[in-house]
Amino acid sequence: MRKVLFILLIPFTAFAQQVVITGKVPDAPDSTDVFVYKPIGTYFNSLYKQSAGKVSNHEFTLRVPMEAPGYITIENKYVKSVLYVEPGDSVDIGISREGSIGKKIYSGSNAAGHDLFNNDTPLSTERLSSAMDYVMDTARSVNGALWGMRSTLFDLKAPLLVHLRKGQISVGFYESMVSTLESRLVYYLLNSAGKRLENPGDRKNKALNEKELKQVVQDATDLYDPFDAKYVSSPGVDLLIAKKCYLIKKGYIRGGATMVDFWQHFDEQYKLYAYAPINLHEMMAGNEFLANIPDHNKGNGAQIELFYYFKTNFPKSAYIPVVQELLSRK
Repeated sequence: MRKVLFILLIPFTAFAQQVVITGKVPDAPDSTDVFVYKPIGTYFNSLYKQSAGKVSNHEFTLRVPMEAPGYITIENKYVKSVLYVEPGDSVDIGISREGSIGKKIYSGSNAAGHDLFNNDTPLSTERLSSAMDYVMDTARSVNGALWGMRSTLFDLKAPLLVHLRKGQISVGFYESMVSTLESRLVYYLLNSAGKRLENPGDRKNKALNEKELKQVVQDATDLYDPFDAKYVSSPGVDLLIAKKCYLIKKGYIRGGATMVDFWQHFDEQYKLYAYAPINLHEMMAGNEFLANIPDHNKGNGAQIELFYYFKTNFPKSAYIPVVQELLSRK
């Protein structure tokens, strides 16, 4: 009896570990590839893509194995969506009559949330960037700037909370989206304040002097630390980490370099990540391989030697099989 029960459970378990993504792409020719970017371990991935399916009759169906919730990106020339998915989810992506570059229409799991995150809504990156520029242009004090960021976050959470209470998005989607909003808002605030520090002549707002601008970036990173491990699964986390590293290097906020010897082996632009804590070095170094190994001019003997150095420091890294797969394509 136990054997029969075990056999019956196998298909259900296999299904529960998949996410099914369907889509309608009216402008895409048959046999067009549709790619997926899955998390690497717990880290958001925007560099390693896999061919997951092809368009047929202007539609596609992808079955994406997922052992844990996370953000995935579905992409080809005709459609792109960043989706927070949980094992067992089903999501359908449609295109409005405006054409393939127009509004995307979602149905299925967390459809209301995917709409907010992927279309031109208050959650779009352009709106968030503009909102933080407005805060920095109008704040009369350090506390005023911080209040502006926190007030914006509160406003952006409101529609998500409505969808959560109506059962239109899951708790996991809501919590992950709030973390992503935090990470994006602090990034754009730091970006906006940093530009005003480095180009004081361009400042519209004269109420905040250099000392106060430095206090804004310090206090903002104390409130929402870009190095917090909860952000590593969020889209754009690499830019957020790089921003804080840069501000530390410039002396605008407190911090120091760790594992300098490790980063001396990498190209100059990556040495900035020595200012990040050790627990983030695996992700930043792993992303360096994903960015450069597909380039045959960079994926040379020195790069492969550097990869062995990486494996010595992170022998259990989730990046190792991914990078090895990329090397095998050469």
